[in-house]
Amino acid sequence: MRGVIKYSLFIVSLFLGNALKVTSQNVTEIPRNQLGISHDNDFLVITDRYYTFGLSLFYIHSLNEGIFENTEEQVSFKLFQQAYTPTNLETQIIEEMDRSYAGFLGLETGWSVVKSNTFYQTTLLFGIVGPSSGVGQFQRWYHDHIVEYKTPTWTNELPNNLHANLSFQFTKEWELIPNPFGVRFAFSPSVVVGSKDVFIQPELTTYFGRRSSLENSMAYGQINNLEKEIYFSLGFAYKYVTKNTFLVLNNIENEVFLFNFNFHHRYLTKEYRVGYHYYTKEAKGLDKHQYISLGYAKSF
Repeated sequence: MRGVIKYSLFIVSLFLGNALKVTSQNVTEIPRNQLGISHDNDFLVITDRYYTFGLSLFYIHSLNEGIFENTEEQVSFKLFQQAYTPTNLETQIIEEMDRSYAGFLGLETGWSVVKSNTFYQTTLLFGIVGPSSGVGQFQRWYHDHIVEYKTPTWTNELPNNLHANLSFQFTKEWELIPNPFGVRFAFSPSVVVGSKDVFIQPELTTYFGRRSSLENSMAYGQINNLEKEIYFSLGFAYKYVTKNTFLVLNNIENEVFLFNFNFHHRYLTKEYRVGYHYYTKEAKGLDKHQYISLGYAKSF
């Protein structure tokens, strides 16, 4: 428990450090670029298993002239690591593990288009799973020196393998109640195909609070606006899975249900994100899971 408290304080102080520096300076130039960092972890909800952490750095650029007329278009790049572990972190006996260890290092590039309360995005992902991702070494060091908690053995890690995924997402949004305390509703189906994952995922999301229109909101990663936003959202998704290479030793559950709660705040060129995520079991023999996400970004 002491390790959990220590880790929680570390993450909270890291996340809020920049928030304390916010000033009332006047910013008038519309940004065209953004750099950000995000971190997912289940340690803050007192578990350490399955999708146990993710760390990403990303860059977004808003295009002055896109492919289509009367649209807002952006390109993005994200470099990230993800760790997947069994429930029993200390055993080296394969039969005592409910899933294999898997570390993933990925580079994702995306292109998005916004027009008339509709959002389109396609992404291309390349990455490597296995010891060469460096995730196992990083997590063992982290547990030894930062949280001082059970050090995962990373025995029975998935072997090195290259993967590529292509995804497409479409979103249509409706404004039910205008600001200052607005309510918006969105329907977002997405499709992912590739050597790493194959699934479809329709999602329904409701937004509550002061939020900009779709083409200007941080809800969709739009950076070409300085309007203040402070809102939360509730999202429910159904995920039909036919392939998940991280669960090759298990019987995959084709149907997974997800719940997301997110709180977002944009002040001038700074963005802050906190989220809670829950999903039902992904394979027979596993359990449901939950984790917390934190994010910070600066536009310029």
